[in-house]
Amino acid sequence: MFWPLILPFQITCCVLLVAVVMLTAFASPKAWSRIKTFCLYSALALLAFVPSCTGIMIAVDAFRFGDFSYASYNDISDFRSQRYLPEAATDIQMRRHGNGYFARYKLSSDEFNSYLDNLWQKFGEYSAVERGGFSDEGESVDPESFAMTFGDLGWDCPPEAIVYYSPSEGDGGGATYYVDSNSGLVFQRTGFW
Repeated sequence: MFWPLILPFQITCCVLLVAVVMLTAFASPKAWSRIKTFCLYSALALLAFVPSCTGIMIAVDAFRFGDFSYASYNDISDFRSQRYLPEAATDIQMRRHGNGYFARYKLSSDEFNSYLDNLWQKFGEYSAVERGGFSDEGESVDPESFAMTFGDLGWDCPPEAIVYYSPSEGDGGGATYYVDSNSGLVFQRTGFW
């Protein structure tokens, strides 16, 4: 849940620690002792922590979240973005955010069915919901629901798409797949904590 905050927190701590040490060592007023100088710069670093962390988080998030394109699964460097994504997927369009991603990619119906069967075979016993336990699983995609999920991405609802689900984690993590067998396109909504 808080994983997006870890990297900015670590960077901020390192930057402020280096700043305090460097200022204490090289910018200490002659009349002050090193301990007094260290305490003053440490207090200033504590006051600057939240604004610094916020600024660093904005800068870091500009690179790790947003819209990305990948030729294949192997081109994705973040393991979180590979979660619930079939390895055979190609021509991947992805919007990543802190707690998951939206993706559109090419994959044959047979490859998708094989992937989903293997996923349920490996992790089905840990799923919070049994396979087939979702109310709309195996049914045609509701265009309104599709538009609510993917509308701001500009992806059109395939008329022949069917809804499938991955095993569901106890904390709500998992994936919803909208599979159009005719075009070989899969639309995916993935959430994780």
